Amino acid sequence: MIICRTLEELRSVPQPIHWAMGYFDGVHLGHQSVIRSANTPGALRGVLTFEPHPLAVLRPDAQPKLLTPLLRQKAELLENLCGVELLLALKFTPEFATWSPIDFLNGIEEVSRIAGISVGENWRFGRGGTGDANLLKEEGARRGFRVCVLPLKEDDGATVSSRRVRAELGNGNIMQVKRLLGHPFCIAGIVEHGQHLARQLGFPTANIPIPPIAALPPYGVYHVTCRVQEQTLHGVADLGLRPSIAAPCKSPRLEVHFPGLESDLYGSFLTVQLEEYMREEQQFPTLAALREQIAHDVASLLSKKAEPIT
Repeated sequence: MIICRTLEELRSVPQPIHWAMGYFDGVHLGHQSVIRSANTPGALRGVLTFEPHPLAVLRPDAQPKLLTPLLRQKAELLENLCGVELLLALKFTPEFATWSPIDFLNGIEEVSRIAGISVGENWRFGRGGTGDANLLKEEGARRGFRVCVLPLKEDDGATVSSRRVRAELGNGNIMQVKRLLGHPFCIAGIVEHGQHLARQLGFPTANIPIPPIAALPPYGVYHVTCRVQEQTLHGVADLGLRPSIAAPCKSPRLEVHFPGLESDLYGSFLTVQLEEYMREEQQFPTLAALREQIAHDVASLLSKKAEPIT
């Protein structure tokens, strides 16, 4: 997949592009419908999104926690789930926020051929959100590109939205989150060195820092899966602040133990899928008690004989 950060970079893309436009946090089922409709013969399937979230610039106090806080994580989902061939992540700035809807479309047309634009029916764009689907249809007819406006997707009589997914996630409803997303909830990041305490306990872990803007389920221990070195591994992950160690974390981390894995994962970008909640995060009186509980968690995981992700 081609990833661009500026409009100017599109000049090097010779093909016309059918754009799906939106922030697409989480890439849930509704997002996927919009993106898959960006399907014009002879054109690339592209996604136009923004970094950071527009509310981080316009109303920082109202910025939501994000299901996909890392662009690389979102890019993986867009490519793997929806076949996206080009991702344009425009930097959202106060200056960009002043562009009118027409300025926005002109800016794209100056550097690239628009084959089509797909949006959800509630899509707004341009200064103050003055552009909507009707304006987009009018401009598409005038400029000669297709416009696809998708209805909002519903589940159990309610709209599928990133806000709804975040609420379910915060309540720990992992299976409901998976249903609304159409894929397991993931935590992603680059594996960092920790204190190596888990290795001393006999259960080495991959330590993944979590951005402050990330939406998270309740702290606890989870059964997880992850693609590592061309294979799907099952693991036990602790999400939280590690209260049993001498210097607990000030911000949450994900520590994943993959039974039987001996490879060094430091510096690797991992996308870890949360499959099942196992237990709450606990503070143990001694490291021996912690070691015993981890051994119990691993044994419980191995006894499940869980089906691997395909």
